[in-house]
Amino acid sequence: MNVTIEKKDALNATIAVNISSADYAPEIDQKLKAYQKKSNIPGFRPGAAPKSMIEKMFGTSVLLEAVNAAASKGLFDYIDSEKLNILGQPVLTDDSKIDELNKTADYTFKFDIGLAPQFDLNVSDKDTFTRYEVTIDDAMLMDEIERMQRRFGTLTDEEVVGDNDIVYTKMSELDENGNAIEGGVNNDSVPVLISSIKNDAIKNELMGASKGKEVDVNVFDLFDNNETEISHALNINKLTVADISKNFKLVINEIKRNGLAEINKDLFDKAYSDGSVNTIEELKDRIKTELQAYFGGQADHLFEHELTDSLVAKQNIQLPDAFLKRWLIDRHADKFNTENVDQNYENEAQYLRNHLFEEKVLSSAGVKVEEADIKAAAMNYTRGMFGAYGNTGFNDEMLESIVGPSLAKEDYRSKMINLAVSQKVREVLKSKVSVNTQQVTSEEFFKIVAEHNEKHHAHNH
Repeated sequence: MNVTIEKKDALNATIAVNISSADYAPEIDQKLKAYQKKSNIPGFRPGAAPKSMIEKMFGTSVLLEAVNAAASKGLFDYIDSEKLNILGQPVLTDDSKIDELNKTADYTFKFDIGLAPQFDLNVSDKDTFTRYEVTIDDAMLMDEIERMQRRFGTLTDEEVVGDNDIVYTKMSELDENGNAIEGGVNNDSVPVLISSIKNDAIKNELMGASKGKEVDVNVFDLFDNNETEISHALNINKLTVADISKNFKLVINEIKRNGLAEINKDLFDKAYSDGSVNTIEELKDRIKTELQAYFGGQADHLFEHELTDSLVAKQNIQLPDAFLKRWLIDRHADKFNTENVDQNYENEAQYLRNHLFEEKVLSSAGVKVEEADIKAAAMNYTRGMFGAYGNTGFNDEMLESIVGPSLAKEDYRSKMINLAVSQKVREVLKSKVSVNTQQVTSEEFFKIVAEHNEKHHAHNH
């Protein structure tokens, strides 16, 4: 066997694997003997069919398997011995097709490969980033307390529509002349939350209205063109929403108002069943702690995104784009083809750039991800998952009983390894760059996050 490499440039190469019968003949003989042992052919004892008959029946397929196996072994042994850092997987060249199989012939297979780029990590304290801290003021705390009062308040019947009311209506589909459509959509109990109406004309007409008032509305304007919400409200299939008339008659049947619960011990216990809150000052402290944790997590998430996005872009990591597109089409034909590969390639390329950047960060810092790091990532992930559903009472022993078996599953373990790697990378980067802290209001913070998400979404599309 003879294996050679032809480097086309820093990112692309072709490996030629030349094999002779000496490389694949032993495999053929071994496989034919195995077939012979398992054979059960009429006229012969089990396992006693003549080798010539077995070769006639299975020879071609065995030869093909043996040749391919020898070529593959030669290819990957060479990649390992030369320590080539490849991207994707080798792709057989078009001129490597075998026209005719012969068990004594020499064969040459050529494989195009994409090479990982070599680059020096360019990160220093001159790279400056901002971590935002949201100011939790008394007005924000009182807003949260009012939301709590509404959540635990009671619904009351009202005579006149107010800004925070729920109006239960009858809605009937109309034609373009304002007449009821026979067999059209009719629903006797459609709830409408006044505060969620974004169309000012409709909202103003309903505000101050009494029971029994009839209003002709554009149902798409009423529900802000949200087809899912329209289908739920009218109790129709979402697929039919586009076919209904926009004109509906709305009749107010009931007006409900969510009254505010009193601020007292009963409210505190409903909000926090552990009984730890006894005064409004303690309530504010509890809410403030929760808001600081929430906004702190959101601020960390934003900071880490901007940190990684900016520094990856700064490295200007070049990839063997043409090869990788060929590889995607060759290996993932269910997702990629010649028509869509250019459009869908950038997301794959960005994932690779991020991966190469993370590898460089850790190798440059001499940092390795250990088993303890993987377990810690899994523990934090599981703790956060349960916390999102309000289950915060899990101790480490209980979490370990969940995490242990999960880490034995390949997909879950791979996900936790990625989380552990990302955590280590962020720790290294934070130690290298300069970080400024900036106080902002919650409104300013949400605006910053929205701008980041819009920019990120536009970049990915």
